[in-house]
Amino acid sequence: MSTAVNPSAAKAPNAPNISPSAESEFNDIPYGLGPVWEVVVGYSLIEAALWTAGDLRQVWSIATVVWIVGLIVYRGQSLRELGLDWTAPLHSLWVIPAAAMISGAMLFGGHLAGTLHPYVVNRGFFSAALGYLFWALQQELMLQSFFFHRLERALGSGKAVWVAAGLFALAHLPNPVLAPATLIGGLVFCKLFRRYRNIYTLAVAQTILGICFAAAVPNTVHHHMRVGIGYLTFQ
Repeated sequence: MSTAVNPSAAKAPNAPNISPSAESEFNDIPYGLGPVWEVVVGYSLIEAALWTAGDLRQVWSIATVVWIVGLIVYRGQSLRELGLDWTAPLHSLWVIPAAAMISGAMLFGGHLAGTLHPYVVNRGFFSAALGYLFWALQQELMLQSFFFHRLERALGSGKAVWVAAGLFALAHLPNPVLAPATLIGGLVFCKLFRRYRNIYTLAVAQTILGICFAAAVPNTVHHHMRVGIGYLTFQ
């Protein structure tokens, strides 16, 4: 009977028993980049795009898309993780009528305050709403599928909600109404994404809320919903 000991089976008495499946997908990546650094670089690129103009802004915008989409593909995030799984339970559909009710209240408040005005300019409502929906889907993809997903892995879901919402609000500075509004909206939407993992309903809700918010708040205040350098240079 052999008394040889298999070295691979040896284990220190106090060594923690960690299952390989429980390890983060970010542990085994080149150059030591972890989820926090991916967030830092991605957010820095977004801020650079928001605070530059012309061709330079286009360069930063393209770099942002390449960074975010490239990492999503490289990490092999599933449709479920991205919030894009059509087969996922649609329990979050109630968010859309809830957003419509809140939007109705905003419009009524704008009517009472005398600030209600048409937000859509130089194009039909349908094309404007469709364009806003596409933009909202992009925002939710960045906020939830990229930033929140990585922050959740690094900080835990509870802290990730607050940090992701805070970053979302900071990206809307120096707009005095959008920054606080997106902080509240970011908190709610991140919590909803944490529970339902569905960015489709969030994008529709954001579109409804965004258009009605823009119509209820004076354009002289929100500067046609612009942020960054665009808010400061709006005329």
